[in-house]
Amino acid sequence: MKAIELRHLRCLVTIADEGSFGRAAARLGMSQPAVSQLLRRLEDVLGQPLIDRASQPVGLTPVGALVLPAVRRCLLAVDDALALARRAARGETGRLRIGFSAPSLYNDVPVMIRRFRAASPDVTVEMIAVPSQDQAAALLDRRIDLGFGSTPAEDASLARILVGEEGMLAALPVWHPLAGTGPLRLVDLAGEDWILPPRGTHARDSLILHCAALGFTPRIAGENGDFTAVLALVRTGAGIALAADRFRDFTGPDLVLRAIEDFQPRLCTYLAWRRDENDPIVERFLATAGKAERNS
Repeated sequence: MKAIELRHLRCLVTIADEGSFGRAAARLGMSQPAVSQLLRRLEDVLGQPLIDRASQPVGLTPVGALVLPAVRRCLLAVDDALALARRAARGETGRLRIGFSAPSLYNDVPVMIRRFRAASPDVTVEMIAVPSQDQAAALLDRRIDLGFGSTPAEDASLARILVGEEGMLAALPVWHPLAGTGPLRLVDLAGEDWILPPRGTHARDSLILHCAALGFTPRIAGENGDFTAVLALVRTGAGIALAADRFRDFTGPDLVLRAIEDFQPRLCTYLAWRRDENDPIVERFLATAGKAERNS
């Protein structure tokens, strides 16, 4: 069977709409003989005339009237598919998988995600909890498309930008001897058990370095990247911890957050993605978030 092309189908629909080979040719930007040839090719393939050429204006044969609605649906489906492909190429539809660590959702990151959702309502956004230290592997394995976490991506194939930074305080139970209002220095905490963020986070590395400079190593009683869980552990007496000032609302009457005079650690939140990423949805997210410039 000879192949039927979209131009043959469009020719039939245009002739039926215009009721004239001449007007159909003008609408299609073709010569009238070329339109007649296209229609003849379609009729040859089907083995039946589709247009009654003897009528004025020209009309459909019974077979043509039967076929025309299906031809219209076919062309509409093709147009819809092309429109969908164009929207996908612009990053307006599809799926975006965002990995996040629990602390990253307590700053401006939710605002960035809401802004993207509002600008791209046809993109399905999947939020996937991934600890900061595991996000590089999740990105490289293509389990997520973007990652918000506190551990900077060190892999050369990943790009990152700093999207949030704030100071951290010491979280102590209210019954702790150092929970009062007097000056608090890092050396005062030398004998304490610590519940620290995971390895590789700026706050943890900074604490260990400062302690070493003062001649001691902090005793690590546990690790946890979820600050709500960390504060709960501090309440149990498992140790002291570092927490961002924004977590004051989560402390309750059993905890206090105190500044350390000679140590000001920072809680950093990074957005990371693959350098070779060519997904337009990722590019759209970076642009919508106001972070289109790729630096690291």
